[in-house]
Formats: sequence, structure tokens, C-alpha cells
Amino acid sequence: MQGGSNADVAGAADLVVVAVPFAGHAELLAELAPALAGKVVVDCVVPMGWDELGAYVLDVAEGSVTQQAAALLPDSWVVGAFHHLSAVSLEDLSQPTLDGDVMVVGDDRAAMDLVQALAGLLPGLRGVYAGRLRNARQVEALTINLVSVNRRYKTHAGVRVTGV
Repeated sequence: MQGGSNADVAGAADLVVVAVPFAGHAELLAELAPALAGKVVVDCVVPMGWDELGAYVLDVAEGSVTQQAAALLPDSWVVGAFHHLSAVSLEDLSQPTLDGDVMVVGDDRAAMDLVQALAGLLPGLRGVYAGRLRNARQVEALTINLVSVNRRYKTHAGVRVTGV
């Protein structure tokens, strides 16, 4: 692996995961659109705000952050996934496995299959089809509920889909 500017790294990658604060999402993707053309782009950004009552969902004009990404990246295959994974759990290398499912939304079957397979490479996780891109709003918003659960119970809860 080698570092570089966002445009250089995006241009060299086959698949790009977008994990930035929502406030900078649109500006970054507009800038990277040429470098991301022809690539699978996995968006895991959540439109989250905070106030004295806790976390809440921010409105996104396109319907969801993932739909915003698709609008800004018309020459890319945009997939929404990895919204519900705890950053703390991902960073904790002492844990041999993670526990949960990755809800995957998108409109391109091959891109979604690739992202589901990517999720399955992480020990303890699996990718689960969660619908078309238009369902991204609900998937993103569920993260806010998990933040509330995690704060109340001092844990790093995730999502597990049963019966599939």
C-alpha cells in the first residue's frame, strides 16, 4: 500500500470506501468524481447531528447520503454499506472477530455482490442485501438508533439480521 492525495489514491483503487463526516461529503465527492469514474464506491457516511438531546438524523436533499453520492458520481457504481459497524470495534485489534451483519443497498447487482463479499472477508461479519439505493435513508438512519443504544448501555452494538 502507498499513500497519496485523495485523488491519487482514488484513481489507483478498484474500490473506494467513503468514510468522512457528512459536512464534507458532497464537496469531497464532487472533487473526486473524475478519479472515481468506473469504480465501485462504498458509502458508509451517516447524516448525523447532535444536540442536547443526543444524536439525530439530518435531512439530505437527495433522500440519503448514499443517494447524494450516486448523484455526484454518475459514472461510478455507488453502494451503501458498513454504516452500522462500530469504529471502536473496528479499531480494536485484540478482538479476533466482529459480530454483526452489514446491510448493503444499491442498484447494481454486481457491485452489491462485491461489497457483500468484501463484508464477508471480515471475521464474524456477512453482507446482507437490504434493498435498492432508495432504501439507503432507512439504513443510514438506523445508525442513529445504535448510537443511542451504545450511549445508554455503554457498548458497541451492531445489527444482526436473523432468518436469512
